[in-house]
Amino acid sequence: MSNYRIAGQDFYFPFPIPELQSFERKDGATDEAAPFVPPSFLGNELISRTQGWVGGKQRNVETWSAPPGVLLKVGGAGDFYIAPAGDAILPVNDWPISNLDRETLVGPALVLALAMRGVWSLHASAVMRQGRVFAFLGESGRGKSTLAAYLSGGGRGWIRVADDILPVTASSSRVEAWPRFPQLKVAPEAQPGLHLPDSIPIGGFFVLTEAESPALELLPRGRALQVIVSHIASARLFDERLLAKHLESCADVARQAPVYELAYPRKMEALAAVKNLLESRC
Repeated sequence: MSNYRIAGQDFYFPFPIPELQSFERKDGATDEAAPFVPPSFLGNELISRTQGWVGGKQRNVETWSAPPGVLLKVGGAGDFYIAPAGDAILPVNDWPISNLDRETLVGPALVLALAMRGVWSLHASAVMRQGRVFAFLGESGRGKSTLAAYLSGGGRGWIRVADDILPVTASSSRVEAWPRFPQLKVAPEAQPGLHLPDSIPIGGFFVLTEAESPALELLPRGRALQVIVSHIASARLFDERLLAKHLESCADVARQAPVYELAYPRKMEALAAVKNLLESRC
């Protein structure tokens, strides 16, 4: 089996995954046996049926109970079994697997497996400054990646952490980002988290909106909780137990980390003013 260290967690796959080569363990870790999945147990109860963007298009995505684990089904791709501990993701069908299969594995399957281990993946871009991570949330196309790239490309202590997905954990006393996670739109050798610590404290979240001039507003806790909950990746795939844990963790995040609304015009020339505004708070 191939061993990887992703978002502070160890994962095992029955074959190498090219998209994960930068995260392969090279410390002499021993292989662990993959769990056996009795075929008759696969998919005996539907957990969730939704649609998601996988492989360049909207596809049907389903999760099924497959005791003792979970079965993930994506339209056009092979099925994947996720072990109950979330530490192994196994193709149910024959391999070698296709490009779409690998994107399913590195995308929704990996996000779901992390959630089963208490690591929640935010749809976010992120940067680090003075030892803390600041995450940008917003709808697709709102400018999260553009803002993160602009800040990290201009020096003055900003370091890029994540392009599209940011794993986080929360307890009653601490909220942390786990930057060593594969960003699908970034080449393996250019992954932003490779040379960062395993975990970094979260300094704050910024939900991006549009306005005529840059402005920051600290959100009240109730609204902050809504923002965090709405930006957790693949939450529609969770069963009742995972949903309950997810909501509890989101409440811990909203209680401990500030969540701001960051409004500015969707123009490149506005980003310098946005940077100055952020540096006054970060």
